[in-house]
Parts: sequence; C-alpha cells; structure tokens
Amino acid sequence: MRLVMPWYFPLATLAAWLGVRAARDLRTEGETGRRNALWMLVLMFLPLFFWLIAQFISD
Repeated sequence: MRLVMPWYFPLATLAAWLGVRAARDLRTEGETGRRNALWMLVLMFLPLFFWLIAQFISD
C-alpha cells in the first residue's frame, strides 16, 4: 500500500482532535449540548475517515 496524500493526515487528525475537545466542552451543557457534541464528533472525524478511504481506493 502506497500512502496517498500524506500531507492531509496531520490536518485531518488535527480537525478530529479539535472536534473531540469541542465535544467535551459541549457535553456539559445538558441534553442539547450532548446532541451537538455527537454531531461535532461525526463532522470532525469525516476528513480522517475520507483519508482512510482514499488509502484503499487509490490501489
């Protein structure tokens, strides 16, 4: 397997890490905060998920 777009991995990881930090802060704001935190996690992990898909599709 050859690494595709290696420069994108640190950016996607940073976005995911920031999403986790923001979700932890949102979680303390009650039920609405928990729902928003879940969406924040989903949206912030998408770039990392797409990068992982690109690693296998490019072969």
